[in-house]
Amino acid sequence: MELKWLEDFLALHTTRNFHTAAKQRHVSQPAFSRRIQSLETWVKEPLFDRNARPAKLTKAGEKFIPLAEELVRLSYEVRGEISLKSKSEEAKIRFATLNTLAQSFMPTWLKRLQPIISADQFYVNTGFGDLVGYLDALDKNDVDFFVCYEAPETFFVGKDRVVSSLKLAEEALVPVVKPDNDGNPTWWLPDGSNQTIPYLCTRTEISIWPVREHIKKHYAHLEFKTVYESNIATALKSMVLEGFGVAWIPYTLVAEELASGELVRAAEQEADIIVDIKIYRNPKHHEARLDRFWQAVASQDVLLFRYH
Repeated sequence: MELKWLEDFLALHTTRNFHTAAKQRHVSQPAFSRRIQSLETWVKEPLFDRNARPAKLTKAGEKFIPLAEELVRLSYEVRGEISLKSKSEEAKIRFATLNTLAQSFMPTWLKRLQPIISADQFYVNTGFGDLVGYLDALDKNDVDFFVCYEAPETFFVGKDRVVSSLKLAEEALVPVVKPDNDGNPTWWLPDGSNQTIPYLCTRTEISIWPVREHIKKHYAHLEFKTVYESNIATALKSMVLEGFGVAWIPYTLVAEELASGELVRAAEQEADIIVDIKIYRNPKHHEARLDRFWQAVASQDVLLFRYH
């Protein structure tokens, strides 16, 4: 059964005249009659008494009227809902990013962009697993952009892939600890203490996190013992606040605690690790709205999430 058959049936019911109904439906009368016959074949009952003038519904036709009206109404209602949903999905800008960036960076950055972009719907997905999964999502067009940390000296995201990138911000990874009763660091790394230092480790398979290399380079004389691992920076911060040890945490996540004294630095500001926050896209996927967004991003200054 076709929707146009139902609409033909309702037009004939309203006009009671084959010629008038065919004209209303913008088809020839023979074609219109064949479509009414096709509907009757599907119903397996005559719907109109063709001997009557004007055309008159049969009992089967009278019974079929409310069903036909409801089917037509539902068809257009569902089509409208699907159309609205499709337009809504098309309007979304889809990001893949890390849990930490989804919490600490994305809200601030998108708010900053709002005055110069037309998009107002965003979707952020943090569930692609490892780096390969995130880059595959770009390749398959499952997401429009990938936002990730990149340690400039050690790593390039997508070095084996064709991706375009822009630098969005610089973030400082700050070594923090819970202070003692006098407000001093429980562990002060430059002292070169002989005691083992409990280390809260960022566990990630998404990017090469530069903390371990930093420790090897600057604190090779110290002994660190990993006592906790997590790929969620806010979980590391909670553990530091409970006094479990030292962790390098993005400054944006600990700025308030450093200001209030709940946390203190475990080394001088010069010992912070500076990493880039970058956005990546697959250049083979082109849409005008995404190109406009990319141009808007490129026009912005790099954000500096660190002490000056």
